[in-house]
Amino acid sequence: MTTKISKIMVVFVTTASVAFLGIALGLRNLGPNWLEETQNLEDYSFTRSEGENPQWTATRRAGSESPATSVSLANVIAKSYDTETRLNQAIVTEISPQIQQLKDRITQLAALIEADEKGITQREEQLALELQNIGKQIQDLSTDGERLATQAVEIRADAERTRESGMRLSRQRIQIETDQFRLTQQKRHLLDLVYQMDGVLQRLREREQQLIKQGAVAPQPAAPAGNSST
Repeated sequence: MTTKISKIMVVFVTTASVAFLGIALGLRNLGPNWLEETQNLEDYSFTRSEGENPQWTATRRAGSESPATSVSLANVIAKSYDTETRLNQAIVTEISPQIQQLKDRITQLAALIEADEKGITQREEQLALELQNIGKQIQDLSTDGERLATQAVEIRADAERTRESGMRLSRQRIQIETDQFRLTQQKRHLLDLVYQMDGVLQRLREREQQLIKQGAVAPQPAAPAGNSST
C-alpha cells in the first residue's frame, strides 16, 4: 500500500514539475524581453551587479543624472524612460519660445518679401515704359540726323553751283553740321541712359531671383487686353 502511494506521489510530483516548467517557459516567452528593450535606450548603459542580491543599474552616458538602481530590470528601464521624458520635456519647454520667435520672424519676412515684389514689379513696368519712350526718341533723332545729312549734301551741291551765295550756304552748312553734332551727342546720351536702365533691370531681375529662392512666388504677367482665354 505504501509502495503504491509512493508511486502515485512520484507520478504526481513529476507531472506537477513538468506543468510548472511549462508555465514558467510560457511566461518567459510571452512576457516582455527587457534585455532587448534596453537597446531602445541608446543613451543609457545597463549593468548587473554580482553577488547574492544582484541589482540592475542604468546610467545615462551624457549628463549628470543620478543612476537608476533596482533589483528589477523592468523598474530600471521604467525609471530611465521617465528620466528621458523629463529631459525631453525640458528641451521642448526651452525651445518653444524660440520656435514662436522664428514663426513671427518668418511672418515679418513674408510681408517684406511681398512688398518688395510689388515694388520691383512696379519699377520694372516704369523702366519698360521709359525704355520705350527713349527708343522712340532715338528713332526720331536718327530720322532727324538723316534729314539733316541730306540737307547738308544738297547745300554743298548748291554752294558749288552758286558761288554768289557760297558764304551764306557755308554758314548754313556749318549750322546744320553743328546741329547734326548736337543731335549725335544727344543720341549718345540717350544710349547711355538705355545702358544704365538695362543695368537697373538686370539688378532687379537678380533681386527677383533671390526673392524666388527665398520662397517668393514670381508674379504672373497680366494677360493682354482682348486675349482672355475661354
